[in-house]
Amino acid sequence: MLFDNGMRDTVTNLLQEASNSIILPFFKNLKKEQIETKSSPNDFVTVADRKSEDFLTEALIRLIDQSKVVGEEASSKKQNYFSVLEDEFVWTVDPVDGTKNFIDGNEQFCSMIALLHYGIAVASWVYIPKIATCYYADNFGVQVKHANAKYKILYRDGYVTKDSSVKDLRYSASLRHLSSDQKKKIRASFGAFGKRVFTGSVGIDATLLVTLKIDFIFHSITSPWDHAPVDMFNRALGGKTAQINFFDNSFIELNYTNKLPILFSRDINDWDKITSFFLNN
Repeated sequence: MLFDNGMRDTVTNLLQEASNSIILPFFKNLKKEQIETKSSPNDFVTVADRKSEDFLTEALIRLIDQSKVVGEEASSKKQNYFSVLEDEFVWTVDPVDGTKNFIDGNEQFCSMIALLHYGIAVASWVYIPKIATCYYADNFGVQVKHANAKYKILYRDGYVTKDSSVKDLRYSASLRHLSSDQKKKIRASFGAFGKRVFTGSVGIDATLLVTLKIDFIFHSITSPWDHAPVDMFNRALGGKTAQINFFDNSFIELNYTNKLPILFSRDINDWDKITSFFLNN
């Protein structure tokens, strides 16, 4: 079987090795010349991002014959990375998710990997270096591993849902890529919900989702290395993911080649409550 515990553990070990040998030695130890920007003054990349992605890319392509890797940093230099996302086996890699936190000495950063099979995530990992903890999800559920301990099952075949009122729902949201009108609309919608949590890392947000600390995640643009892992965790909980087309006020099935806004609800029973505020307000 391809997606067995051996594969789970092998990728976990790779993430741990990248963390210990590459990422953590640069934490609070970056020189100015080791920090760059990409698409905007607030879109950072460091030597830790680049070196750890190179390490993980070389290791991952050896795990599955003819698999490909779509890494955040390599893809920022290419325009055609979307063309392979629906191939048979594709790894997505976000070597340091929460790079701004990493630069600032904030411990809320992680490394993320997802394995896609014909464009659909079938396994994902979120590794948090500072606490040596890895969260893993596949179609059977969610597991977590602390340091050298064994994986423990968090949820198998989803979790028991609850009846929530809208004002109790907690969430994380990034609005950076929305137009000013869209931002105004979404912020008005958020007034109906409960507490907003900001971590600066969607991977950390995913761990809050699976530990039931937040109820939904909204991001203003979809990228495969950010959202394929989160989608797998969300589906493993029994939740629902879709992209939003604000031009005709509709939700469409997730496709990583579309850079549309994306919404994750970990409880499918909350989906209609949440989406009605996005589309009707």
